[in-house]
Amino acid sequence: MTTLREIEEADFEAMADALIEMQAYYRVHYPSRDAIIEGLKSRPAGSRILLAYEHDKLAGFACFSAIYPGPGLTSGFFLKELYVRNHWRGSGLGKRLMSRLAAIARRDGHGRIDWTVDADDLRLQSFYEMLGGQALPAKRFFRITGAGLTELADMF
Repeated sequence: MTTLREIEEADFEAMADALIEMQAYYRVHYPSRDAIIEGLKSRPAGSRILLAYEHDKLAGFACFSAIYPGPGLTSGFFLKELYVRNHWRGSGLGKRLMSRLAAIARRDGHGRIDWTVDADDLRLQSFYEMLGGQALPAKRFFRITGAGLTELADMF
């Protein structure tokens, strides 16, 4: 039985485990479990997390935020992370999370969902295309972090 709902403080322990698993899956560094839980407690206003539970076990999640403006000066969601834990991959859970996210977007008056995909992750690109998503070749994703962020902040 699948339960989809937004995160509550009682979910932070399970969410920390899922985030650690996700970071290990992508082979990237992650902070301590305590730091992850603190990050969940102090996440920015408007940062939302949709959880998918299967039989009382956290099976996947979608992290998203409202954004404005977009095409036609409309609002939308930016999907930062969609992750289905290893045991539930291929079960349709990712589709259910995306469907619920779309329903939340419509309910909240948003006209779109934007996200990024690694250029070399063809499997994930196929998944999003199957859902009706379209790659926008005219757009590129940029990021500034670390020393570059500090230098920019101190520029003027």
